[in-house]
Amino acid sequence: MYQFLNKEIPMKPITLLFVLVLLGSCVSKKSYDELQETVNYYKEQATVTDSLNNATRNAELEKQEIEVDLKAAMMEIEQLTATNKSLYGSYQEMLNKYNSLINQNREVLSATSYENLNLQEAVAQKQDQLDQKERALLQMEYDLQQERDRLRTAEYNYTAAQGNLNAKDQRIRELEASLQANERTMNQLRNSMNEVLRGFSSEELSAVERNGKMYLSLSQNLLFSSGSNEIDWKGRQALMKVAQALKSNPEIDITVEGHTDSDGTASKNWDLSVMRATTVVKLLASYGVPSERLTASGRGFYAPVASNDTRAGKGLNRRTEIILSPQLDQLYNLIRQ
Repeated sequence: MYQFLNKEIPMKPITLLFVLVLLGSCVSKKSYDELQETVNYYKEQATVTDSLNNATRNAELEKQEIEVDLKAAMMEIEQLTATNKSLYGSYQEMLNKYNSLINQNREVLSATSYENLNLQEAVAQKQDQLDQKERALLQMEYDLQQERDRLRTAEYNYTAAQGNLNAKDQRIRELEASLQANERTMNQLRNSMNEVLRGFSSEELSAVERNGKMYLSLSQNLLFSSGSNEIDWKGRQALMKVAQALKSNPEIDITVEGHTDSDGTASKNWDLSVMRATTVVKLLASYGVPSERLTASGRGFYAPVASNDTRAGKGLNRRTEIILSPQLDQLYNLIRQ
């Protein structure tokens, strides 16, 4: 449809051009120009129309292609829908299996939890037993160490005791040797005193042993006159023999004790006993007995051997005793060790 002079004139561009040529020969220039403009307009419109037509054809072709693609897409959608339905069915099946497995897993977990709990309790009991055994083992090791310490202490004490025992054995042997030496000395002294006793009566000169010592008792009648401290000739002879015996026994200590009866005062008797003992010691020293071995002691009437109520008893109490003692210094030292 074309518009010409405000009227719709349906015509082709070529027909319109021919009309314009015909009219150009019989119209005015103004009209011609108008017509020319109209022609140019229609040419442009024709060009636009051709373009639109081409576009329309292209659009139709694109539409056809789109329809083909759409059909293909629809088919693909249908296939995808079918596939989706199939997958959904598989999903439902898998979901059911999954739920079934979950339920089974829960049952297994429940059973496993119960078994695991029992197992944990059993493990805890075993661990407790193991701990108890370990503590018992530690206690045994401690006791063993204590026993070893006690054993070492006992061994040390035994060694020390053995050493002490050996030392004691040695001391005992030394004591025995010393006692044997003293016994030999006393035997020798007995023999010597037996020789001295010959030629004298028992009332004049006697010997007795007490507490490991020998007591040689010389009566007053043998040594002194009544109330005197001067030694008679017979008494000198007796003391000379005693001195010879003592010189042959150098391991004997000698104590000379003077004794009186109870007649007279205590002071006079004491002085007399001391003077008589001193006189005897001096005489023995003059006969060669070492002075360092001699001790003088007066006892007065304080150590009687008989009753002073009778004449015979008083005679026994008036005496001089020479006490012979083995030198026990070595023996005492051994005992004190």
